[in-house]
Amino acid sequence: MPPPAPPPEKSESEQTLDHIAKFVKLMPTLFEGGPDPLVVDSFMDRVKKHLNAMNLALDRLKIILVTYNFTGDAEIWWTTMSHTHNVDTITYDAFKKLFYEKYFLVPKKRKLKKEFDGLKQGNMTVTEYENKFTFLLRFMPEIAKNEEGKTEKFIEGLDFSIRPIVTVAKLIEYAKAMRKALVVEAKSKDRKAIKESYKHSRSMGAI
Repeated sequence: MPPPAPPPEKSESEQTLDHIAKFVKLMPTLFEGGPDPLVVDSFMDRVKKHLNAMNLALDRLKIILVTYNFTGDAEIWWTTMSHTHNVDTITYDAFKKLFYEKYFLVPKKRKLKKEFDGLKQGNMTVTEYENKFTFLLRFMPEIAKNEEGKTEKFIEGLDFSIRPIVTVAKLIEYAKAMRKALVVEAKSKDRKAIKESYKHSRSMGAI
């Protein structure tokens, strides 16, 4: 018997529907719009994760999938954009630029930039400081892309008990500066623990 004929190749629209079904299954969350940068950034972070998992190459398909999850104000906005922009040829980077211009409002950007500019370690551990630094850095792409500038800013905000030692190391790579700060912090804690232990043993001996 002759081998069974291969199934007919799906049309472009059928393939698109398959991708939409897969994307919605991976990411059921809808985006309604609104000025909260945390909601906007969280939505786009999840979008990036799932688009990468699907390994899509076509910008047009990526845009179709993302905007399929728009509802409310976001859906109305994108409908308006489709009348003023050629959405069939727009790149995904250009789409993201339009998206962030709409939903990542200037006053929110200024507030986050001010918080980032004034960020200091203070009473935080190095890990806690680094977590907050990384979070705010997501909203500062011009700094995030500059490895040396990012590292300098991170070191600048470290506690004075740590900063001079890290500064002397003259590190320009962010990961190395962070590891150095963690090492300095750990050694400082060890010294404090030894000192406290010594004080305790002397006080016990004096009894």
